[in-house]
Amino acid sequence: MWITWKDQDDEIVWPITIGKKIDIFYQQALGWQLHVADLIANGGYPLGGGAKVQRIQHSGFAVLQICLSYFETIGKYQAPADGNHKKDNEYFKAGAQTVFPCIQNAPSEVRKKLLEVLWKDARCGLYHSSRTRRGVGLSQPPNGEAMAYYPDAQVLVISPERLPHALKCHLERYRTDLLDPINVDARQCFERQFDKDLGVNQQPAQQNSV
Repeated sequence: MWITWKDQDDEIVWPITIGKKIDIFYQQALGWQLHVADLIANGGYPLGGGAKVQRIQHSGFAVLQICLSYFETIGKYQAPADGNHKKDNEYFKAGAQTVFPCIQNAPSEVRKKLLEVLWKDARCGLYHSSRTRRGVGLSQPPNGEAMAYYPDAQVLVISPERLPHALKCHLERYRTDLLDPINVDARQCFERQFDKDLGVNQQPAQQNSV
């Protein structure tokens, strides 16, 4: 059974180290989510080789469907063990601010509205209704940004071509931070959530071939 785009479970040495946990998380997010979204939006080459993939027209909302869960994932993996279980929207909004620090620098009221639109009208609209709600559109924000919020018009603009790349860049930075032993708290938060999600460190039961 594949556990990342390049690893099978019978190739893993158990119990796995934190370094391998970080690699599994990274390869899953990259190979099964963000790079797939990037190929759909922009075209390119699959991981591991193969023929070049052409971008798919009119795929913007499908790209957002793939990408937007990344914010909630990061919010959970960076959450401290303070005993306070947060709601999904709180993890999502925390993760979004981690991925895009510029959101934190926005005026408080603008930041609050932006995050609510991103959660309710983009993420929840797609998840529950298969489309974004009013006030969320696809376009190319200025200055090469992946998204921009215009508070006067109450409009959030997202670039499906740029968003996968921005998330891939954050994933690279997150992996680098986790691999540094000096970041003790971040590594503990990550490992706690990883173990919870994947049931580690218990070796999966062997399955007989049919």
